[in-house]
Amino acid sequence: MANELRSSAHSVGEANLHLQFTPAYRARVFADTLVRELVIGYIVQKANAMGVCVAAIECGPDHVHLFVTNWRKHSPKELARQLKGYTSYMLRRGHAALFKHLLWGEKFWSAGYFYRTGGIVTAETVKQYINEGQRKHWVENHSRKQRTLLSFST
Repeated sequence: MANELRSSAHSVGEANLHLQFTPAYRARVFADTLVRELVIGYIVQKANAMGVCVAAIECGPDHVHLFVTNWRKHSPKELARQLKGYTSYMLRRGHAALFKHLLWGEKFWSAGYFYRTGGIVTAETVKQYINEGQRKHWVENHSRKQRTLLSFST
C-alpha cells in the first residue's frame, strides 16, 4: 500500500515511483483491449515477482503509466529494464499477431522511459491523475480539421 512506512534492519521510510513506458514508434497498440490487458497482467506479474507493488496502472492508446511502491531494493533503471524486458518477451513470444502490423523487429517498447519519485503521494492521487489525464487520449476530436492557408483566418 502507498503511504505505508516500510521498515528494514536499518531504515524506515516510504518509496513511491511513477513510471511511464511507450511502445516502439509510439504505436497505438493499447487501443486494442486485449493488448492492454496482457501488458497490465505481465507488468503486475513481473512486479510481484520482484517484490514491488503496482498501486495503480493505466494505459493511454500509446503509453502506460505505473505507480509503484516498495521499490527501494531496485533502481528506476532496473525496474524499467525488468518490467519492459519481461513484457516485451512475453508479448512477442505468445501474442505477436495482435500488434505485428504496428510494430516490427524484435522489440515492443521504445528505448526510453519516464520516471518521477514521489514523497507523500497517495495511490488515489496518482490514480486520479492518471485516469483524468488519459481521457484526453481516448477522445477523438472530429472538429479539428487540417487548416489550409485559405481557411486559417476563419
